[in-house]
Amino acid sequence: MEQKIKSIIAGVTNETLEKLAFFFAFPDDERDGGVPPPAITGRVEFSGYFPGSLAIRLSTSSLSELSANMLGLDEDDDIPAQDQQDAFKEVINVICGNALPAIAGDQVEFNIGAPEILSESDVQTEVSKENCMCVVKLMIDDGFCDVYFFMEGQLLENILGKENEQMQQSE
Repeated sequence: MEQKIKSIIAGVTNETLEKLAFFFAFPDDERDGGVPPPAITGRVEFSGYFPGSLAIRLSTSSLSELSANMLGLDEDDDIPAQDQQDAFKEVINVICGNALPAIAGDQVEFNIGAPEILSESDVQTEVSKENCMCVVKLMIDDGFCDVYFFMEGQLLENILGKENEQMQQSE
């Protein structure tokens, strides 16, 4: 089941980054766990059919391009830090909002909280939580985007299987 969820998260993340930020992402499972490069990390929590959260670490070097692309500006434009963070939080929100029905089906409801930027001291605690269902590591241009999906409880295998069949039929 972890592999199915990882595949869904990767697909939703790729599609969202491409449509919202004009970023093309590629799997980066080979990246080692050494000293992580500078990054911004955001998280959104959700409740409903099952509770959990989704956290994203984006390389700091990619943040200005992401926000410029989303806002229709040139990357060289001076974009205030708050606008860059808001664009990043919108990406997190859209990824979570699209991933949950892809995982659990359209018939269940979720309440998605407001995305938040995590402080560096909170990042290590967040990404090492025990209920991490999967981590998707992606390479984007000269940076990276790591997506952590946390889930409490169990997901019924038959619901996940039905949604995957629907996704494959629509492709």
